[in-house]
Amino acid sequence: MKKQSFINKNLFLYCGLEKEEFENVVPMIMERNVKLVSKCNIGVFLLGIVFIIVTLFVRSEDNLLAYWILVVGGLTLCVYRLLKKEIKGVAAYIFCYSMILVVLAFGMVLSLEPGNVSMPSTSFVVFLVLLPVVVNDKPYRMGLLILLCAVVYLAFSVNIKSGMAVKSDIMNVTTFSILGYMLYISITNRSVKEIFYWTQAVENERIKEEARIAEQASKAKSNFLANMSHEIRTPMNAIIGLDEMILRESEDEKIKRYASDIKSAGATLLSIINDILDLSKIETGKMELVPVNYEFSSVINDIVNMTEKKAEDKKLEFVMKVDENIPSVFNGDEIRIRQILLNIINNAVKYTEKGSIHIYISFDRVTSELKTIVEDTGIGIKPEDKERLFDSFQRLDETRNRTIEGTGLGLSISRQLAQMMEGSIEVESEYGKGSVFTIKVVQKVADDTPMGDYTKRLEKARKEEKEYVPHLLAPNAKILVVDDNDMNLKVVKFLLKKSKINITTAISGAECLELLKANKYDVILLDQMMPGMSGIETLKVMREEKLAENTPVIALTADAISGAKEMYLEQGFTDYLAKPIIYEDMEKLLIEYLGEKGDI
Repeated sequence: MKKQSFINKNLFLYCGLEKEEFENVVPMIMERNVKLVSKCNIGVFLLGIVFIIVTLFVRSEDNLLAYWILVVGGLTLCVYRLLKKEIKGVAAYIFCYSMILVVLAFGMVLSLEPGNVSMPSTSFVVFLVLLPVVVNDKPYRMGLLILLCAVVYLAFSVNIKSGMAVKSDIMNVTTFSILGYMLYISITNRSVKEIFYWTQAVENERIKEEARIAEQASKAKSNFLANMSHEIRTPMNAIIGLDEMILRESEDEKIKRYASDIKSAGATLLSIINDILDLSKIETGKMELVPVNYEFSSVINDIVNMTEKKAEDKKLEFVMKVDENIPSVFNGDEIRIRQILLNIINNAVKYTEKGSIHIYISFDRVTSELKTIVEDTGIGIKPEDKERLFDSFQRLDETRNRTIEGTGLGLSISRQLAQMMEGSIEVESEYGKGSVFTIKVVQKVADDTPMGDYTKRLEKARKEEKEYVPHLLAPNAKILVVDDNDMNLKVVKFLLKKSKINITTAISGAECLELLKANKYDVILLDQMMPGMSGIETLKVMREEKLAENTPVIALTADAISGAKEMYLEQGFTDYLAKPIIYEDMEKLLIEYLGEKGDI
């Protein structure tokens, strides 16, 4: 155990503060010292002038040398201050200590004048006590100055003054030097700490103000993103919905091809919007992982279905090898796992014109790491570009890649999501030959039963998919759709046309409430952003007046920012459906909440 010193060394070195604390406020301390000494110099100069005038008036030459020290010293320092706009650093120390030395020299000479040699010193010892208080510097430096001046004075005193006066001077100078130094430490210690705590308070206020401004900026950004999401997703809902009508009803193959291209472009635009929103969530710390138990085989199926065809269209070899011993069920954020893998694999497909895409997936039970390796024979990455690869809004080799769509956000978001899962994304690449991305994320095992042969599972799933297409048929069901946008109502009605569901529409919260007073519905789809009463306000009245007891009310909204679903559930909604409406998502919700009335 380290023995604690009885004496606080910092008291004698840095006025009771830690060295770093003292050095942080030194500029302010010296600025204060320079201002105070500048005023004292004027006083010293004027006092010397007054003494000289009085001496000449009474026709005496006593003490003139001492008075001239005040005049010359004070005037010199005043002129220096006028010429020098800013006195900082070493110059500040010299300026402050010079004033102290001028006054101490005045006291020393005054005490050693011929008329005073028989008397003990008064002026010198008084200045020895008071003057050090003017400058707040390190105590050891001021202590050395006091000691030096005391020794010099006594050396002269021994040779000039009478024996009795010398003895008194030795006692007085020793006593007042110690008293002066203690007084200096006491006052300076307090003054420096006051300055320090004041600067700390100012800094804390600055930090609070910056935090307040940052919070306001974050809120403004969140509001902007919410509005942007709503404004873009609302017309996107109409575009994707109307395009779905064309795909379902048109018999012209050429028109269907056009509609298919529109659907693909719409999906790309929606992906870009989601990337921007995801990045904002991560930057503001609002992105949260939602762990659930999920079958890993379903994630792989989705990834293959969404990437394999793109590779085949470019005539690329697409190979996925999955370790048969991977656990069948994990606990983690299934959506974000899928997002990471899709981003990396889609990137490999986008930047590969010929050759192959090889994917290897395994799981380490010791470290609980799910590992995915994605190898491509694409354009590769230049060594100097690797550091910028995961930066937001960065697209490398723009000249070569100008025709490739994307925002440059996918890799940045994927890495940050992987890090949130205690994992990483690493890359090895040779420009012109290809790249290897290694993704590692930590996942808990929910069911350790090996997944088995993935290829057979995929073939079985595809066979079932071809043999069986889900279709909602519920002629006995009644639903109410509330939305102030007429086009959105048309889209919902068309998408559910073949379901035979009885659909009633309303264009406002008020109309919704009137309909509920006269009718009962099995499910209510309620838009949030409407003029007059918002969806939340409408729901509140519904609950208060008990107009839709035990009726599922689903928030139908373009508000798709982070935490939106949780917010709507907290407000009392049963579930959440984001715009643009994806038919499969809506069908799944209706099947869940219609119960026996929803036959498939």
